Amino acid sequence: MATEQKKKASKPSGPKTIDLIKKAIIDLKEPKGSSGAAIKKQLAAKGVDVEKKNTIINKALKKGVADGVLKQVKGTGASGTFRIDTAKAQAAEKAKAKKAKATQRKKEAAAKAKAKKAAAKAKKAATKKSKAKKPAAKKAAKKKAAKPKKAVKPKKAAKKPAKKVVKKPAKKAAKKKPAPKK
Repeated sequence: MATEQKKKASKPSGPKTIDLIKKAIIDLKEPKGSSGAAIKKQLAAKGVDVEKKNTIINKALKKGVADGVLKQVKGTGASGTFRIDTAKAQAAEKAKAKKAKATQRKKEAAAKAKAKKAAAKAKKAATKKSKAKKPAAKKAAKKKAAKPKKAVKPKKAAKKPAKKVVKKPAKKAAKKKPAPKK
């Protein structure tokens, strides 16, 4: 048989259980808090399969109390009555928003740094290419400057000894002298 690949557990779609519990407590509108059983009934009325998700709901209730989103008025664990702790919930929302902003800033800074590196790399590559092209262009210019056309001089009498000509390096291209007609 061929080897079977294990399927990765996909993240559940829809709202988190704690969000469903918060909505259920708000909908119940009980001033002294809503009991765990009443919350589960409200969730069942909204279409949540409470029998399957009973342990998940209980864990969410405990975690909500631990995180400060819910306040447990009576009881311990997942039993008792629960209210939304508005002061702590607002503080938690602010902290969450602040954390999200910080991560966004870090991402933007990382993106800027990455773009800056890419620009520097491109600039370095461009200068490297231009430096490689310049010597070839300089060599061609030197060859042109080194071989200026000499004017043809008529031969003089052989009696006079020839003078030695000292060449000076040409700083500028020498102007061409018109050749004398014969």
